[in-house]
Amino acid sequence: MKYEQNIPFYITKFKDYPWKKYESAHYIFHVKENSLAEKEIEIIKTRQESAYTKITQTLELKEPDQKIKYYFYLSRDKKAELMGDDWYGQSIYKEFEVHAVYNEQDKVIGEHEDTHLLSLQLGMSISFFQEGLAEAMVGKSMFGNEHNVIIKERLGKDLVIDISSLMSQQGWLDTPDEEAEFYYSIAGSFIKYLLDNMGLQKFKELYRKMERGKSAQENIKIFEEITGCSLKALEDKWIESLSN
Repeated sequence: MKYEQNIPFYITKFKDYPWKKYESAHYIFHVKENSLAEKEIEIIKTRQESAYTKITQTLELKEPDQKIKYYFYLSRDKKAELMGDDWYGQSIYKEFEVHAVYNEQDKVIGEHEDTHLLSLQLGMSISFFQEGLAEAMVGKSMFGNEHNVIIKERLGKDLVIDISSLMSQQGWLDTPDEEAEFYYSIAGSFIKYLLDNMGLQKFKELYRKMERGKSAQENIKIFEEITGCSLKALEDKWIESLSN
């Protein structure tokens, strides 16, 4: 199955790089010789295999017929040079691969990017749901903070929560980069709330039907038909749960 992904930056210079390869049951890891990633490859293998099991079992997903390919870079600059993007981690759907920074300061491993790849079988949901599911599988923010703590701290700085504005693909893309941790935490916390309160099968139905080509109003209507509850009412209950 082909998946559309908006990655105009993507380049493939990394394919000509002299990687060393290591394999585990479900992964192929590409590392620079004598890098920290190579030195800690057994730790990485164990961590990712644990993440793989957690994701597939929690979400009751079929195991794919190919291994996830990982490419580890010494820095964000090197990552940008070889694959075009300088963010800490990036999954490439059609190649079933993850490009990640791995150094003493940033060790980009765990559930997040793998959730993007393993959940492709559910379809391409809007990014609010897609990123929220990945964050929910991790259980913490991109910087290791508790989602609900980040949300409550940022709300004290005049930021507001409006789930309805995130129910279209463009709505998510319009969120400010400088507040990425806040919005990813909202997504992770809200999606976990849905999973905990509506059950996996209904959540999967909802996930599949939140389409990127639909407007926020169209997705909200479908959301309310599936859940039997208004989005605002669920949002209010979720916000109330943040204090528990």
